[in-house]
Amino acid sequence: MKIIVLAAGSGKRMWPIQKDKCLIPFLGKPLLYHNLKKIKGVLNPEEFIIVARPESKDKILEVIKQLGITGTIAIQQESKGMADAILSARELVEGEVLVINAEDIVDPDLYAQVAKGEEEVVLAGLKVDKYFPGGYIKVTGNRVQEIVEKPGEGNEPSDLVKLVVDYFKNGKKLIEYLQKASSDKDDRYEVALANMISDGVDIRVIKYNGIWIPLKYPWQILDILGYFLDNIEQRISPGAKIAKTAEISGKVIIEDGVRIFEGAVIKGPCYIGKNCIIGNNTMVRESALEEGCVTGFNSDITRSYIGAESWFHTNYIGDCVIEGDFGMGSGAVLANLRLDDHTIRVKIEGELIDSDRHKLGLIAGKGSRVGVNASTMPGVKIGANSLVGPGVTLYEDVKDNTKILVKQEYSVSEHTPALTSYDQFREKLN
Repeated sequence: MKIIVLAAGSGKRMWPIQKDKCLIPFLGKPLLYHNLKKIKGVLNPEEFIIVARPESKDKILEVIKQLGITGTIAIQQESKGMADAILSARELVEGEVLVINAEDIVDPDLYAQVAKGEEEVVLAGLKVDKYFPGGYIKVTGNRVQEIVEKPGEGNEPSDLVKLVVDYFKNGKKLIEYLQKASSDKDDRYEVALANMISDGVDIRVIKYNGIWIPLKYPWQILDILGYFLDNIEQRISPGAKIAKTAEISGKVIIEDGVRIFEGAVIKGPCYIGKNCIIGNNTMVRESALEEGCVTGFNSDITRSYIGAESWFHTNYIGDCVIEGDFGMGSGAVLANLRLDDHTIRVKIEGELIDSDRHKLGLIAGKGSRVGVNASTMPGVKIGANSLVGPGVTLYEDVKDNTKILVKQEYSVSEHTPALTSYDQFREKLN
C-alpha cells in the first residue's frame, strides 16, 4: 500500500503563522514527523508519496530521513485543491492507496480500519452531535449514497462528516476519475467521488467517533499541542541543569542543555526544548517552549505554544501562539480573557470567526516584537517582523513588517520640591 500525504495546502487562514502547517514543530519535531510515525506504526506501508510545495521539499526530505521510511516527494506548483494535488503524483500512484491530510490528528487505529482492503473504496465519517460546515456522508447502512457539501444546519443528511482518510483499492482508477472530473469550483475531488457513486462503485464508510483535530486556524495549534502534552511520558535529560529550589510537578519533557534557575516552577504537562533557559521565579504551566527560548526573570507562561528562540522578561503570556524568534520587553502583557467572558473572535481574511475559546491570547508571526509595558488584547494577531512599541494597548491586528508606536505629548514646567522626608515612613517600618 502507498500513502498519499497532502502537504501542499497554502494555509492562508493561518496568518500570521507562515511556516507550512505540517512543518510546525511540536515537542521538537515537525507535525508531519509525528503523523507519519503513527502511520508507519499501524500500517508499515510500501511507500509514502508526499505532495508538497517546492519550498518545503528539503525540510520534508529531512523528516523522511529521520524516520527511515521510503518516501517520494511530488511537487504541486500551486495550491489548486485535492484533485490537483493527487494528480501531481499520478505517475507514482498504483495499487492500493490511502489519501490523508498531512496535519490532521486522528487515532492511529482509524488508518488501519479504513485501509483493511475489504472494499473497493472506503471513507471515514466522523460522528458529530452539532452542525459542522463540512461535507456530510449520506449512507444506507455503511454504503455511501452521496456526499453533501455544507448542507446548512438542519439539512444534514446524516451525523457523519467526511474526514480525509480515503482508501482506494485501485489507485490508477482513482487517477482516471480525477482526470475526467471537471468543475468551475475547487471540488474536483468531490466530483470524482460523486461520479464513482453514480457509476455504481461500491463505496463504504467507517463510522468514527474518536479524536479529530484539524489545523485550519492558528489557534488550533493549541488544540494539537494539548493532544501531544496529554500523551507525553516523563523525560528529563541528564544534560539539563535544574536548581535545587526549582519546583517540577506533573509529566514533563526537559531536553538537553536546559537550565532552570532558582524559584522557577514547571507545572506539567510541559515541554521544555533544547537549550531553553527558565529564569528565576518564572512559572510555566501546560505549555511548550521549543528550542532556545529564554524566559528571564519572573514571567508566567500558561497554556501557550512558544516557537524557537523566543525571549521574555517579567511578562504574562496566556493561551498564546508564538511562531518563534519573538521578543517581549519587561512588563508587557498578552491578555487572554474578555471581562465579559465571551468567547474570543478572531479576524480571518476580513471575517470575524468565533474561536469557541473563552481564553485566547496573542497570535504572533515569526520575528515580531512587543515593547516594554505594552498590552495586547485577546485574539489579536501580529504579523511577521512587526513591532508593537512601548506602552501600546493593541486592539487590532498588525500586518507583516509594520511598526506601531504611541504618540506622546509632554507638559514641561518648573518644579519646586515639597519639603517632606521619607523618614516618617521609615519610622513606621520599625
